[in-house]
Amino acid sequence: MNWKEISRAIKVCMLGAVVFVISAAPAAAETTTITALSAWPRTASETLQFLKFVDLFQAEADSKYPGEIKIDYKGAGEVIKNTEQVEALRKGLIDMVFMAGSYYTSIIPEIDIMCLSTKSPAQEKADGVLDYLEEIHNKKANAHVLGRVGSGSYFHVFLSEPISSMADFKGKKLRSSATPVPFIKSMGVSPVGMPPPDIYTAMERGVIDGYILPPATIRDFGLIKASKYMVYPGFYKPSTYILMNLDKWNKLPGHLQDLLTVHTEKMGVYAIEAKHALLKSDLADFEKQGMKFIKLEPADAEKFTAQAEATLIEAISKKSPEETKKLLGMIR
Repeated sequence: MNWKEISRAIKVCMLGAVVFVISAAPAAAETTTITALSAWPRTASETLQFLKFVDLFQAEADSKYPGEIKIDYKGAGEVIKNTEQVEALRKGLIDMVFMAGSYYTSIIPEIDIMCLSTKSPAQEKADGVLDYLEEIHNKKANAHVLGRVGSGSYFHVFLSEPISSMADFKGKKLRSSATPVPFIKSMGVSPVGMPPPDIYTAMERGVIDGYILPPATIRDFGLIKASKYMVYPGFYKPSTYILMNLDKWNKLPGHLQDLLTVHTEKMGVYAIEAKHALLKSDLADFEKQGMKFIKLEPADAEKFTAQAEATLIEAISKKSPEETKKLLGMIR
């Protein structure tokens, strides 16, 4: 064999070795993308907290497990209506939602009882509430409950004209979500359904006499000037959750599941702290802009609170008696 033949043989062997090394090298792990929606617009205070959760999780995931996972926030109601997002999650059309329980009572009616919880999300988890919610969501919504992150504030009635007693609610028209409807009906109020962005115009035109929302959200919808009076006491704490499609969750490796769970728990702490701070500054600003605060007399306030709780429990118990009874015993 001459030198040219030896050189050619060496090159062939080297090429074969390179091909072997390339083919033997493990393929890069494919990035898992989690498509996410929120029930509220990107600029809403709730969604800003969720986006903070996404950013903090993503930063740690990129540092510890680069290229393995990405949360892709798609938007809110402009993508899928908020009351339809959990159904989309159930079907696997979306992977994650940040959501109020009141928006999916058509699937899980008993979730509304969580508005009466006197415990923090951490206490609920320690007492097994989260485990029971997980069981319910697995069965009815094909969903995993990453956690309840809480809200830290109550619903309040906002009015265009003053009242002096609980009896003065009779005959009024209030914009309300589904959760308070049994209660306000029991006071002789006519509930009106409409998206929050439509409230301002409805108040101006006298279509409604007021509305029910948590104070921290009314700035998001530009309602401060239209809201002349805020009524105490508040009632029902909105319960908010991060949910994942159960099939998507089960496909995640354990270390990514753990990281998502840890960051959800952290959100449960800083979201409530932020809401308390925001509420304090908002109330001061409301007063500065001319809003008046109406406090029902003690006897009326006690009746107001008791009636709000009783009507909610009665309404939910008719739909899911066993689950409601068990949850109520766990959260009080």
